[in-house]
Amino acid sequence: MSKNFLKELDLALTILFTLLCIVFVLFSPLNETLVRVVLGLLLLLFMPGYSLTAILFPRKYDLDGIERVALSFGLSIVVVSLLGLGLNYTPFGIKLAPTLIVLSIFTISLSLGTWIRRMKLPAEERFRVTFEMLLKICT
Repeated sequence: MSKNFLKELDLALTILFTLLCIVFVLFSPLNETLVRVVLGLLLLLFMPGYSLTAILFPRKYDLDGIERVALSFGLSIVVVSLLGLGLNYTPFGIKLAPTLIVLSIFTISLSLGTWIRRMKLPAEERFRVTFEMLLKICT
């Protein structure tokens, strides 16, 4: 199971960065670093939308790489806003720790759901992040 999950590099990195964000935000000596800011911005502006995009479009040819990235940023803004609105009506309110926990649970849950959906597809149809795709997006 873990070997198959590591083949899904995008999902493994999404979960890893989410867990690292929790560590760098909640623990005192680490929360004063630039890494906290970078991971926090990734968690707010990209990862929730990416995990939602990945679960909605698990096949390789559903979306182009640039479309996935653009949709990830847009959906992240929507998801974070809606989760914040929901948190506003709870006793926890919109504070750092509850927001971090809710975003982390959302992102990790959808990443695991995406992995399950991808495993049900034939290997040649599964979306995979490749080096060529990263070059295409960056240029």
